Amino acid sequence: MSNTDKGPQYRQIITKAICGRGRKFSQSTHSIAPPENISGILGAWIINHDYKANQVGETVEVIGSYDVNIWYSYDGNTKTDVAKETIRYVERVPLSYYDRNVREGTTEVTAVATQPPNCVEAKIAGGVVQVSVEKEFLVEMIGETKVCVACYPASYDEWDEKDVVVSESDGESYDFDDLDPDLMVDDLDD
Repeated sequence: MSNTDKGPQYRQIITKAICGRGRKFSQSTHSIAPPENISGILGAWIINHDYKANQVGETVEVIGSYDVNIWYSYDGNTKTDVAKETIRYVERVPLSYYDRNVREGTTEVTAVATQPPNCVEAKIAGGVVQVSVEKEFLVEMIGETKVCVACYPASYDEWDEKDVVVSESDGESYDFDDLDPDLMVDDLDD
């Protein structure tokens, strides 16, 4: 009986994989008081968005800031100016998918602003400008985890001489599309 006639041996491989993913859309309103008595709003925009992400338990915390600029008129609509205010925020993004089997101390967190902060409305209310802002983040945690693979022993010469098709005993062949990404195997011993 040659090595290829034996059943598969199983190996655990340590690899990096996405072990957590989440998305959060948020809206907020900021009150900004210009120094002059404001007559009208001519424009509102957001610039200088900066952020970083950290893992906090089973969530990802996005900490950032942006500048809100309000172009306004005053003195009976005869003069204009721009008011600027820096807004700091903390968004806790819950993970819709989280794998607790990731190796401790190996996670990297990434965040992408799929919708950077955007001013959707600016209005005057009680002598201040109220600015409504929308933003959305997609976060991922990447960490080291174990995967279990079936290995079919063969010498290097055998691999060079013939094509090896890995299939089940009934002759059914499998493709990557057939794999179950949620399958977790704790221990596979011969």
